[in-house]
Amino acid sequence: MSNRLQFDRPSRLSVPEVLAADHPSLWDQVRAAWRRHHSRQRIADLDSYLLKDIGVSRAEAEYEANKPFWQI
Repeated sequence: MSNRLQFDRPSRLSVPEVLAADHPSLWDQVRAAWRRHHSRQRIADLDSYLLKDIGVSRAEAEYEANKPFWQI
């Protein structure tokens, strides 16, 4: 018996179902990208003693700061 032919359910999602899905809005995505960019620039500006205080090496900080804003 095939489960491909199920006529009791609609084959497409309705608009309210799509909008209610657990996806961040475009504005939320832009805000998260801005936060990543801003925090990466701030960590790049930290002095070595502050990086040591938070347990991050200079190489790790530079690696993180050089990531593009869209990369998590």
